[in-house]
Amino acid sequence: MSPSRPDTAFRNKRPSKDLSAPHLRALRKELLLVRADVERVELAQATYEFRQAVTRFSWLKFVIPGFGGLRVGKGSKASVLNAGTIGALLKQYPFISSIASLLLAKPLRATVVAGAKPALKWGSIALGVWEAFRIWQQIKNDSAAASAASATAQSAAAQAESIRSDE
Repeated sequence: MSPSRPDTAFRNKRPSKDLSAPHLRALRKELLLVRADVERVELAQATYEFRQAVTRFSWLKFVIPGFGGLRVGKGSKASVLNAGTIGALLKQYPFISSIASLLLAKPLRATVVAGAKPALKWGSIALGVWEAFRIWQQIKNDSAAASAASATAQSAAAQAESIRSDE
């Protein structure tokens, strides 16, 4: 096993005499600024590639601000509806955002779902009974109308018979 080397083993043995401390700080600052610029460009490129990769997901237009907008209306005066405009609407109408946050909160959502199951069950049964009642009424009205029509036809035939017999 090789003996451990000090941290300065690969550094230049002689100190840099041509750069003073302020110059070194300025050089480090420039290096940091260049590194930040490179990272900014890489982030912009990665964002562009991501947008190109997910263009087929149209629902992302509502989730990611500035991803692209859904045009609402016609012509050049059509407004753009995306997450930014939805956020602006929620800021303008805080009551709506409060209701949305209440509905999206898990405890209330679980309560609503638990209450909705029996309501849906009994509501569907009530709807079925109501539809059966309406069908029964239609059948009753149709049979009453048919019997009335047949009675009218029989009375008309009887009147026609009586008129013929009188002649």
